[in-house]
This record gives sequence, C-alpha cells and structure tokens, in this order.
Amino acid sequence: MSNTEALIAHYVTQHAPTGRWHAHECGVGAFAIDAQGRWFHEGTPIGREGLVKLLASVLCYEQGQYLLKSPSETCPVEVADSPFVIVAWQYCELAPTLGLGATLIAQDNLGRLWPVCGEFPLVLKSYQGQSVPYLMLNYGLSARVGRSVYYQWAELAQSQGEAFVVTSADTSFVIG
Repeated sequence: MSNTEALIAHYVTQHAPTGRWHAHECGVGAFAIDAQGRWFHEGTPIGREGLVKLLASVLCYEQGQYLLKSPSETCPVEVADSPFVIVAWQYCELAPTLGLGATLIAQDNLGRLWPVCGEFPLVLKSYQGQSVPYLMLNYGLSARVGRSVYYQWAELAQSQGEAFVVTSADTSFVIG
C-alpha cells in the first residue's frame, strides 16, 4: 500500500459499491440537494443527520445525473450545485509518519474527512459567476470549498505567476 493509499484508508469513510448496482428507478418521490448541501424529500428538509449520511453513502454521479442507488432501486436526485460543501479543515498529523508532506484534511458538511491529494484533487469550477475550488470525491461526486475555508487556504497559498497554489500531500493545487 502506498503512502497516499494509507492516508486515504485512514480518513475516507467507506461508500457503497454503487457502480455494481443497476436497478430500476424507484417511485418514492423527489429528492433534492440545495447549494448549501441540505437534503430534501418532496420539498421537505430531511432533518435526521443519520438518514442524510445513509443517503450520501449511496449517492453517485453517472452519465450526467445524480442518483441514489441500491441493489434494488435507483432514485434520481436534483442537485443545485454540488452535493457537499467543505466547511472545515485541518493539517494531517499522520502524513509525516507516512512520508508525505503536510496534508490538508477537508471536512464536508456531513462531518466526513477527505485528504486533499492526487486521489481527491482540488479543481476550479464556476459557481455563481466566480471560479471556486471543488474537492473531487469518489463516485463522480464533488464538494464545493466553502467561503470561510477558501479564505483560510488563501492565506496559506503561494503565488505562482497569476495563480494561487496550496500544497497538500506533496502535490500543488490551484485555488485561484
């Protein structure tokens, strides 16, 4: 196992194997996720965090569509922007012991931790007319970096020509 794989295994929560499931569409109503990462069913907020985490564990993005998938059902989900938002971060205490440089660990709005690395890179996308970093996750999913986290990372960023770059797990990522 590589150093990066060990780091990922330590931090990343397991996700259901949705890529192997090919069920018919269900009829349980409309699911939606707003731009702040809040989940809704039939227009009503889903307030139980445990239920949202369960649904998130079977969410994927395939062929231009967000889907909740199980072995027996597939439900489309309307997503306003990105299903998750990065709301906090910390430096990884484990990374130096694995032979990696300082690693940013991003926390999404569901409390899940993601190492910013080659496996989960930062990319720039347009959001409300501005270029904003997104953390690319597994299963085609992403998490928009929240404003407060972005400003904190901007303070750490190094200028490289016209770009601002943060380094994590020995890899440089453009954030603006």
